[in-house]
Amino acid sequence: MTAGRSRDPVSELMDSGARRLLARAYASPGRWQGTRLAAPGDRHRAWARSRGIDIDGPDPVPRGGLNARSRWARGFVRSLYHHHRWYSDSGGLRSERRTSPRNGQALQVEVGRAVGPLGVLPAGRAIRVRVVKGGDTARAALGKLPDSRRIYTPDGAPAGRWAEPSNREWY
Repeated sequence: MTAGRSRDPVSELMDSGARRLLARAYASPGRWQGTRLAAPGDRHRAWARSRGIDIDGPDPVPRGGLNARSRWARGFVRSLYHHHRWYSDSGGLRSERRTSPRNGQALQVEVGRAVGPLGVLPAGRAIRVRVVKGGDTARAALGKLPDSRRIYTPDGAPAGRWAEPSNREWY
């Protein structure tokens, strides 16, 4: 996050669930861990509407990147990446923010299909994550990507896959 920018308010709603899923992924490196992101309820919709956000709207990220399917699911994805980058530690999550972003493990996220209720599980969207080795291997692969396929350039500026929020609402 660069100076002057605040977090997406929808992603902040998702922090506890994102941290729980990440904790499971860190406990089983290299293996997929899944969850079901419950569909937003009336209270969430009213809260978002009061801020000019349509959480049922499509994911605004440009083609070629991760399709989170909706702004609601995009908020969860942003929360996952935020906590992985700023709060992960070797083997788990820390309570205090890191002084520099973590680059030692890569986080892979997949947003799947909408699923109906199952027993006590509510209707929602299937999401899974895994952490894989990063370091030199990840940096070498990333170095081959053009700026048009990156979220950030190597110097930290927004690149082609950056989803810039408008002045009035978050995406």
